Amino acid sequence: MPPIIECHNLIKIHKQGNLEVVALQGLDLAMEHGEFMSIVGASGAGKSTLLTILAGFEKPSAGRVQVAERDLTDIAPKDLTRYYRRDVGFVWQDFTRNLIPYLKAAQNVELPLLLGGIGRKKRKQRSMDLLEAVGLRGKAHATVHTLSGGEQQRLALSVALAPGPKLLLADELTGELDTETSLALFELLRQMSHEGGLSVLVVTHDVAIAKRTDRVVRIADGRISTQSRRGATELIAVDNRGMVQLPRGMMIEAGIDDRVRVKVVPEGLLLQPEGDGDES
Repeated sequence: MPPIIECHNLIKIHKQGNLEVVALQGLDLAMEHGEFMSIVGASGAGKSTLLTILAGFEKPSAGRVQVAERDLTDIAPKDLTRYYRRDVGFVWQDFTRNLIPYLKAAQNVELPLLLGGIGRKKRKQRSMDLLEAVGLRGKAHATVHTLSGGEQQRLALSVALAPGPKLLLADELTGELDTETSLALFELLRQMSHEGGLSVLVVTHDVAIAKRTDRVVRIADGRISTQSRRGATELIAVDNRGMVQLPRGMMIEAGIDDRVRVKVVPEGLLLQPEGDGDES
């Protein structure tokens, strides 16, 4: 089975007046079915741009992207509509974009099911199940504007999950949640991923939360700089010029400032802070 996400040499250039801003430059990424992955990186690194391309909301300037065996770089409008309704669920960073404020919580969850032709009884059962899963069953008949920010964020997740997508994409899913609720939500997504086969890709600024996922991918300057799996050694990308970008936390832990000594040893490469070791 091919990966659910395949990105090859992805480039995205945004035009702002007379300026061109490169958001992604040659990004490669593959994600397996049922994987729970997080993407971290500084503001402007290209995280949200990657997410909107994977969702089909915008196209890359160059490169190829395939999701759920659909080539999003060359997809017909009718197929894109099917992709939205069947294959992918998306939670916006501004999660109110997932919600209709004058509808009740349960009605918001039922709406994508109604559009998908699901019968009334199944819609209501699915809605209640999802609201219970995110701790909102008691708010089923509350209108959106009466819910707190955290409750609205959890409701937005329920709306995205309602059609039973193959892939969930979420931008800063826990931004309005306290740590305890964030951890509970990530545990729910882990269960859906590992037991139900849902593929989950979340963008987050919270590295501690990100480490709860199967794989953490760090983006810097529009490229993948590092990848790490739970309980495994961290992988650091080497670009086509042979350049390596070390994570700041790793540099601090190793006592590295702005330069390092590099030495070839039988095991590979040895990196040391500039002041360590002999000059020879």
